[in-house]
Amino acid sequence: MKRVKKENVPQIRLRLRGDHVVGLSVDLPADLITEILLKLPSKSLAKFIVLSKHWSSEIRSKRFLDLYMKQSLTRPCILFTFHHDSIRFFHLASQSCQDDASFYTCKSSFPLSLDRRVYQRTYDITPPVRGLICVQDLDKVLVSNPVTGQFLVLPKVRARRRGISRYFGYDPVKDEYKVLCMTVLKLPGTVVSGDHQVFTLGREAQKKPNWRKIKCNLPHCPATNGLCSDGVVYYGAWSNSDREVSLIVGFNVGSEEFTLVKLPDGVEIDRSDSGLVNYKRKVALVSHSHLGTFDMWILEDVVKPEWLKISVVVPSWQNLVRRREKFSCRGVISTGEFIFQPFNLDGPLCVIIYDREEDSARRVETEGLGVNLRAMSLFLYHAESYISLKEDYSFD
Repeated sequence: MKRVKKENVPQIRLRLRGDHVVGLSVDLPADLITEILLKLPSKSLAKFIVLSKHWSSEIRSKRFLDLYMKQSLTRPCILFTFHHDSIRFFHLASQSCQDDASFYTCKSSFPLSLDRRVYQRTYDITPPVRGLICVQDLDKVLVSNPVTGQFLVLPKVRARRRGISRYFGYDPVKDEYKVLCMTVLKLPGTVVSGDHQVFTLGREAQKKPNWRKIKCNLPHCPATNGLCSDGVVYYGAWSNSDREVSLIVGFNVGSEEFTLVKLPDGVEIDRSDSGLVNYKRKVALVSHSHLGTFDMWILEDVVKPEWLKISVVVPSWQNLVRRREKFSCRGVISTGEFIFQPFNLDGPLCVIIYDREEDSARRVETEGLGVNLRAMSLFLYHAESYISLKEDYSFD
């Protein structure tokens, strides 16, 4: 057997000290280095940024970030978040695996310790947008990367009216994240939205960004969570003139314009039990899903608009849901399976998975994350990101 000469084989050598990389020797073509970096998890890339100016410049470049995000979007994760022992935890699990053992095996789990003054009511979390989330605590709003644990507390929203609804989106044209906040005023017999303000986070954004007031020519009152799709944030609402009129509002993140998407006749939004969910990357409306029997309306065409109705009846629902538990539908993944999340649990973290084609449902539990979990949220189609908020989006 011939021996292979190693003197011409490119090598990359790392020295580790604990969890930190302290030495690096590289003799590889640039394209191959990029290919290797693309295979690394987000948390590792975040550590590589502090190695040297060269590595930081390469990893933080828009070219590499776009490549990494394109890859992450094809390998979506499920993002769990819950409150335990005064800390909010984030937990990632693969969304593409077929068997239960790997489907909900912990991919990574990490705490996000926020300032207690900000943390008191950080249960209102937006669905993730390109790796980032937005959290509201009364009149405070922050943006966070749950993978790195970094967060930015935005300037206080200045509003004369009580109540704030906020939504989070991304403009792919200008590569900017934006937070939309609407103040809400309760009047006898009705609720109306008032000031509309936008905060922009982007590499090319102003150095000292602040909230900007924008005009809304579509009077409405926000009623559900938001969902960002193709540069537009959709959310359920009521008409200011008639609360009994339900509608879907689309906020174009780039143009900052509001549009109306008409709902099918007879479809109404219940503030306490309606929400927008992700159906195979399409926007869908569900109500009363905690009963295990409900209708899902899928937005097939925004312009027409065209809606597709799916009637869902989960078999053996009463046997899957235990006493004092409440589950709700969080969306449908690419395999066609419906995912239901609990709100609070006395036992370990679990979900209910319903396969509509096979008409079968099962309860899947994940060990190792503790019990008595509170204020739970589950988000589908989360794309991991190593974005450094402190380096790329910080402000004074």
